[in-house]
This record gives sequence, structure tokens and C-alpha cells, in this order.
Amino acid sequence: MALTSPGVEVKVIDESFYTPSEPGTVPMIFVASKQNKTNAGGTGVAQGTQKANSGKAYLITSQRDLADTFGDPLFYTDTNNNPIHGSELNEYGLQAAYSFLGVANRAWVVRADLDLGELEGSATAPGSNPADGTWWFDTTNTKFGIFTWNGAAKTTAGGQSFSVTTPIVITEVSKVTGSASSPGAPKGSVGGVGDYAIVAVSTLNKLWYKNAGGTWVEVGTDDWQNSHAAVTATASAHSAGDTITINTVPVTTTGTTPSSLAGDINGLSIAGISAAAVNGVLEIYSTGVNVVISDTTGTSGATLGLVGTHAAPAVSVSAHTSVPEWKSTDTTPRPTGSIWVKTTEPNSGAKWSVKKYNATTQLWSDATAPLYADNHTALFNMDKAGGGANLAAGTTYVQYNVGEVTQTEANFKIMARTVSGATTITSSIIAASIPAATHRFDIMESVKGQAALSAAVEVSATYLNDATDAETMAAAINSAGLTNVTASVDSQNRVVITHALGGEIRFVDHDGALSAAGFVPGTTSNLYDNTAEDSTVYFIASNWKVLTYTASATAPKALTADGTLWYNSIVDEVDMMVHDGTTWRGYHNVYSSTNATGPIVAASEPLTQNDTSKSALVDNDIWISTADLENYPKVYRWVTDKWVALDSADQTTENGVLFADARWSTAGANSVAGAMDAMLTSDYLDPDAPDPALYPKGMVLWNTRRSGFNVKKFVRNAIDTTTTNPRMSDAVMTNYYEHRWVTESGNQADGSGSFGRHAQRKVVVQALQAMVNSNDEIRDDESRLFNLMATPGYPELIGEMVSLNFDRGLTAFVLGDSPMRLTPDATSLNNWATNVAAAVEDNDDGLVSSDEYMAVFYPSGFSSDNFGNNVVVPASHMMLRTFALSDQVAYPWFAPAGTRRGGITNATSTGYISSEGEFVAVALNEGQRDTLYSNRVNPVTFITGAGLVNFGQKTRAANASALDRINVARLVIYLRSQLNKLAKPYIFEPNDKITRDEIKQAAESLMLELTGLRALNDYLVVCDETNNTPARIDRNELYLDIAIEPIKAVEFIYIPLRLKNTGEIAGL
Repeated sequence: MALTSPGVEVKVIDESFYTPSEPGTVPMIFVASKQNKTNAGGTGVAQGTQKANSGKAYLITSQRDLADTFGDPLFYTDTNNNPIHGSELNEYGLQAAYSFLGVANRAWVVRADLDLGELEGSATAPGSNPADGTWWFDTTNTKFGIFTWNGAAKTTAGGQSFSVTTPIVITEVSKVTGSASSPGAPKGSVGGVGDYAIVAVSTLNKLWYKNAGGTWVEVGTDDWQNSHAAVTATASAHSAGDTITINTVPVTTTGTTPSSLAGDINGLSIAGISAAAVNGVLEIYSTGVNVVISDTTGTSGATLGLVGTHAAPAVSVSAHTSVPEWKSTDTTPRPTGSIWVKTTEPNSGAKWSVKKYNATTQLWSDATAPLYADNHTALFNMDKAGGGANLAAGTTYVQYNVGEVTQTEANFKIMARTVSGATTITSSIIAASIPAATHRFDIMESVKGQAALSAAVEVSATYLNDATDAETMAAAINSAGLTNVTASVDSQNRVVITHALGGEIRFVDHDGALSAAGFVPGTTSNLYDNTAEDSTVYFIASNWKVLTYTASATAPKALTADGTLWYNSIVDEVDMMVHDGTTWRGYHNVYSSTNATGPIVAASEPLTQNDTSKSALVDNDIWISTADLENYPKVYRWVTDKWVALDSADQTTENGVLFADARWSTAGANSVAGAMDAMLTSDYLDPDAPDPALYPKGMVLWNTRRSGFNVKKFVRNAIDTTTTNPRMSDAVMTNYYEHRWVTESGNQADGSGSFGRHAQRKVVVQALQAMVNSNDEIRDDESRLFNLMATPGYPELIGEMVSLNFDRGLTAFVLGDSPMRLTPDATSLNNWATNVAAAVEDNDDGLVSSDEYMAVFYPSGFSSDNFGNNVVVPASHMMLRTFALSDQVAYPWFAPAGTRRGGITNATSTGYISSEGEFVAVALNEGQRDTLYSNRVNPVTFITGAGLVNFGQKTRAANASALDRINVARLVIYLRSQLNKLAKPYIFEPNDKITRDEIKQAAESLMLELTGLRALNDYLVVCDETNNTPARIDRNELYLDIAIEPIKAVEFIYIPLRLKNTGEIAGL
């Protein structure tokens, strides 16, 4: 502002413009990894591996930061802990980033939207993680504590002792009679005579026994007791006309054989007693009563060894400290077959494995589930101090003898606390609800400090059939003298009955007053039928409820999430169909005499069919060779007397193979994969199966949906069930299972299928390519600055990275990899580098891309991962670190090659992966290096005295120019960035000589500095009227023309050595 009175005004004008320095060596590394990995500290999920953060660019500043964000890089091993070199699940990108950050402090890392964990091989289709709080009855790890008693004499092997019995556990409704809601006995096809089985199809888990007649009987029932003799005769013959008294009933022997005596006994219908002749001797059975036998006349009872008192078979449930006293010397000996369920864990006792899923940790946590007879016994034992008040919601126990019958039955229910705190039940709104009369009901309650319920207390009151009945009922309960049970009336005139400790209340509703008030089991919260009594009268109020769970041998899963991937690792499951001239048909429906199990999948050439009789091969038998899994599949058809190869790349003739999704099962309604033998005789096709009208008769169809060794994706609602199936004569699909597994790994470019690691790799590559091609975040060239790019382990990404570099204005240099399995012979190297195989993208078959700002390196390296395991790493793993170290001792325009700046410090050897999966070390000789270098591939090799060195610096420039060398290309990238920064302050400045001189001076200063730093031999900067014409000025344009002569690196040193005669050199 202008001064008015005398004074001083100071103005500061900032003319100290300068060009900011470059950020150093900063790469953008594209990676694939397992999802939801644990962070380095083990405190939670590494945020960079969460699905929501896929595609997000993270600026990582240290190795610890990387491990916290993405977890430790994972490299897989086999069952013998041997590294799986070249595994498609190995996290090459993260390992390369970790190595780079050992010598640098900044790197961008972006993870593809793919879970490598889903690509781990599995023989069964995966499901989704269950919902938080899901319960699982783990039948594999459950110990049922079942012991069978041998009542034979102690002198007999195993006599007078218990033996541990492991039951068959049945969780599939198809293996039992009845239904899922009301399962019966196991089917006759299950188990053998003498076996025990737990039927865990419903929440009532029953123990069954298969008796001598091959019939399953429920343990503890009359049928089970009649399957075990209470007493067995010790002899066969007896006298006729004798009288044997059984339980005070005289039995006159009419014959001398066991059969006749059995008939005599059964003919008298003695209560609870029956008999049979078994294996030539008499057996007498009892359904709970003691069998008391004596001789009245004669000695037949004594002769047969029957005289005495014999107890029936029994079920006892008790702790390991209360062993049943069933020996012959005890008060009540029990016969063979009696059962003891040991409720406590020691010495093979019961330990039910009940687990709850935690969605946060994604783990199943074990829940304690001891065995008790009923709810109130559980309350006493599990909370002796509080009577239930201290039990949390979700506490579990296993109730046995669920019906609480006197003759104990071996059945079980898993119970859980629904809530903590008081037990409360609430009636309906009381109006004219309860009939006018005097009504009574009994209440029994659990009491702290005792296992038994209290004695029944009668609650009686006279009701008026109006709203006052609520107060009447509550007052009657409160005046009954109960310890923990009280009643109240809420604001809606409902009766609320409460057990203060969270205990149990049992009711006997003699006159229906409780029911009339709206206390309805199953409807009223926390009120249940007392199944041990008449459920119309007897009710239970409790915070215990039958647990809802899944019983299975493996952890339950929810319906597979849409988009879930599955690598089916089974190589010998192949569903093959054949074209019969009209449609695709099951192979056996066209060629019925071919191999009984379908295609023969074997490494060696089959000489016969693989059935048990080794039948002779017939025309159209199919052999799929597994001898070379790297090039799987090779398909052969038996023709006359030899195997003839089919062309997997031919999808037009009968000698070709079509790889496509055709069906999942033998019918559209089936959600379970069809059995392979059933598929052979099924003509069913899914609606998306290939149109048979497009293919010739005799062509085989490899059904990739049902077959194994590929990657599939679960697609919910893949089938539109409201339409018809065009492949099945337009059949309606109303009852079809709507979800399908769809092949995700697709086919190769020639139409042949993708299998094994190739299938895995294709899915990984697709995810990486999708990320690079569609990610806007990484195209932001102002806030995300980087000057190197790499996707370690994936040559397939070279083209995508080159395109991204163009999108960003060619501001980065791309490091490309060569295949890990590329052998070092000159022919293979030349064929790959020149793309003899005509590959359509950079991959194992050929190198396609050319670009001045990209270089490719060969071979791979041998290093170690974060856990000390030896691993094979891609060439870019080595070169990222080498570039960083070179830039630290020099500048980007110095070649990162040779013994001074090209040393490899993160690998101990170089080589390739053989067909057997082994690492083969290679030190490239001069001929191999020449082959690579002439084809613009840079060799990494061992130099004596220097170690591993990058011995090349060629770019993939298509034409010979200064940009065919890495140092020049990186100089240009550097200049692009610097000149962009240099020029920006002049935007919106006046387009006059002053501005042109200023920007020219700034550019010349930069060029002069680069000349001094050995980047340039010479330069010329023009910014005047010659290149800023009036027309350009009128278009608001300013031109700054710069010509540079970059310094080239020494790559070829020629030293002519001349031999001179004595004295000639002095003369020179």
C-alpha cells in the first residue's frame, strides 16, 4: 500500500525459482497375494490384503511397513517341507518389494483383487465362511465315552471288564430311515453286526446297536435289551417234565431241547421276559426286570446253569469316578452288552467337541460341553455359587437320557444358554382369558446349592374371567413361598414370571390356567414342553435351549459366495462326452464297451482297460496321459490296435477335442457334483453347454465344469430357472439348482484347455492385468510419483505396464521378466526372444512387446524368503534392487550393469526351473549372452572375481537409436520429469522475451548441470522468436526446443595389440 506520511514499506518478491530434485528410485510394484493375511505383529489382518483394499496404491517406506501392510511374503512348500519352485501361489512381488526396501525407503505396492489362497488345491468344492456365531458339532474330534461291558467270567479273555467302543457317526439323512426332522435307525447297508452308531442327523443324537439279526436297535430300549441275553444257558440238554420257576411263574419243560424250552417260556407271556435258542443254547431276555430262576421240580434249571437272579442289560451314565458295579461279585451283576457312558474325559471318557465360529478371527473356538442329566443338574454343577446367575449366554452342556426315563436311554441333546441373567416368561394380555373358576398349577424351581428341583408347590386361585385375573395369578405365585420365583404384572396387563437366578421352573398346569393366560410352549419365549411328561400339562421355563448347529466331520460352510474361486486339484476326474451326430451324449451311451470307469488317466500307455478283469482295449477307449503335466492334457483314442493322438487345438473335426462347460451333474436339479460313473451314462446338459449343431459327429467334449485340474468360479443364479433348457428339448428349469461352478481359467489361445499350474497362472494373470488396465489411482501422475515399474514373476504383464507407462506420459522404466522355466540353450532363448511360437502376448511361449522404456532380463535367481527357505525368484526381483543400488552410487543415466554398478546382492545363483520342478543353476557363457543380447534381452550371469552381475543394458527398442540403451532411456525419463517441474512456474506468465529468456536460462542451467554429471556430451536450448512465432504466441503456446547428445556407456572394448621389433617403439 502507498505511504501517506514519512515511513518505510518493505516488499518481498520471490524470484528464487529452482527445479526440485527427483524423488530417487521409487518403483511401482504390482503383486498378487493371499487375502486376509496376518500382519507382522500377529495382531490382526494386514490391511493391504483385505479385499476392500485391493487395487489401492500403498506407499511403503520400510520392510516392517511392508510386512505390516501385506504380511510376510509367502512361498509354498510340499508335505515334506521342500520348496515348490515356480508355484503360481508364491508371492514373488511382495518378496521383491521386501528385498528392494532393504536398500531403499520408498516403494509403491498395489495388490490385485485376487485371493491366492483360493487357488490352493482342493478335492472338494469350497463353501463360504459361516456367519458369526455359527455352531458346529465336530463329530471327528468328539469322544463319546462309550464303553461296552463283557460279563463273561474273569478267566475268559476280556471278561468282567469294559472296552472302549467307537461308534459310527452318521450325519447324512440318506443313511438313515425316516426324515431329517424325524430320523430313524441307520439303514441296513450301514455297519455290521455288533457295530454301534450315533445318528446325528437331528438335534436328538441317538446311539444305536446292530444286533445279531442285522437289525439296528436304539440303545436303552426294550428292543436293545432283547438283543442281549440276561442269562445264557451253559448246557443244551435238560429233562422233560421238570418245573422251572421264572419270576414266580412256573414253566413246565415239555421237551429236552433249547428250542422247546424257549417255546415253553414264551408261551406263558411272563412280564418283561422272552427266550430264544441261539447257537444251540437257551438265551433268556429281560426288558428291565430281574430274571429270578429256581427249580421247583427236577433240576433242569440247575443243569442249564440258569438258577439265580440275573439283571437285565442296562445303560449307565456316570463320571469316571463312578464305575458301574456290574461284576459277578457285585450286588447287581450285568450281562454282556451293557453300556457305560463315561461322562468325564479321563481314560477315553466323553468330550463332546462343540465349536462356535468367530467371524473376526475366522476361527472356530471350542466350547465346554460337559454331560448332565437335565437343566437343573447342569445349573448346579456349572454354577454352584450362583445357581445359574453366573452363566453367560452361549454356555453349553450335553443332556443325556433326554426323555428322563427310568430305564436310561443313550440319547443326547446339546443345550445352550440363550441369555444370561434371570429366566423370564411372559403371558399374553390378560382380559377375559382364564375361565371363571378356581384353578391350580404346580411349580418346581431350581435352587442354588442343590442339583434337584424343589418339591412341587401348588398355586391355587379363583379367577373371574376378566382383566383382574392378571393380578390374581401374580399374587398367588408370590404368596406360594417360592425361593427364587416371583411374578408381576406389566403395563400391558401381562403376567411376568421370573426366576431371579436364571434357573429353571417346571409347571404342571392341572386346570389349564397357564395355557389360558397365554403361556404357550414354543410360542412364549423361554417356555418349552417337558418332553419327559405329558406336554399338554407339563412345561419348562428355562434359559437353556436346544442348540441349533451343524453336525459334521468337517467344519460347516455357508452357500459359496458369489465369485469364489476353486482350484480342483483332482487330475483323474474327467467327464468326457461325445457327439453322436445330433447332440452331446454320455460316453458310455455311445461307446458302451469302452473302459468301465471312463477315460483312462495314467502316466504310461495302457495295455488293457483298468477294470478288475483287465479287459482288452476296444475302439474309442480314451487315454489321457499324465506323464507330462506341464503340457497336460495329451489325449489319445484307441483305433484298431494303437493309440492315436487327438489334437487338443482342433475344435472343428472328429479328431479334435472341445474344452467347455457342459454340466455339473446328471440332472439340473442336483446341487451335488455327479459321480463320474453316473456321468458316463447320462445325456444331461446344462443350458450353457456348447451348441451341438456347431460341431461334427465323433468329436469329444471335455466337460471342464465337472472335470478336475482347473480353476472354477462359483456363480450364483447362473441358471435362469424361469426359462427353458435349449440343450434338453426346451425342458422347463423350475426345479433346477440355480447356482453353478463356471470354469474361470478358460482355454489357451489355440482352444486347448488350461490345466494345472497353467490354469492357476491364467487366473492370477487375468487379475493382475485387470488391475493394471482399469486402475485410475495408479494413473495419477501428480500425487503418485514413481520411475520404475515391475510385476515380478509375470512376463504376461509387460504389455500392460508399457501401456500404463504411455498413459502416464512415459515417466517410468519397465522391468520385465523372462519365464522361470526357459532353458538356457541358444535355440530356446532365440525362439522365445523372437516369438517363433507366435504368442499373442508376452508369456512362456514368446516375447512380444517392444518399447524404448522397457528392458527384459534373464535368467531367474536363487534366494531365500523371510522364513529362511530357499526360493527361486524372478529376474526383476534382482534388478529392482540392483537399479536402486546403482542410483545410490551414481545417477539414473549410468548403466546399472557391469561389475561396478550391476552387482546382484539379493540372490546367490541364477538359473531356471527344470521340468521336474528343480532349480538348475546356470552361469551363462559368452555364446548364450550373445544370443540374448542380440535379441535385446539382458543376461544376468556369474563373472569370476565379481560374482553375479547384470551384464546388459539394452532396452526393447524396436529400432536402433540412443534409446536402445537403459541409461539413455532413464536419462530421458529423468529429463521429462525435471523439465515438467521446470516449466510449470511459467504457466500464465507473459509470453514475451523476458519469460522466454528466463525459461531458457533455467533449462540451460539444468543441461549444464547434467553435462557436468556426465549425462550429456553437449546440448542446445532454443527459446526465442525462431521457435515462438506470432502464430504460436497467439495460440498461447511457448516452445522450448532442447537438443541433447547423451553420453553412451562403454559396452564393447577393442584393444589391438601390435608386436614390434626391438628398438622400434623408441623410434616412434
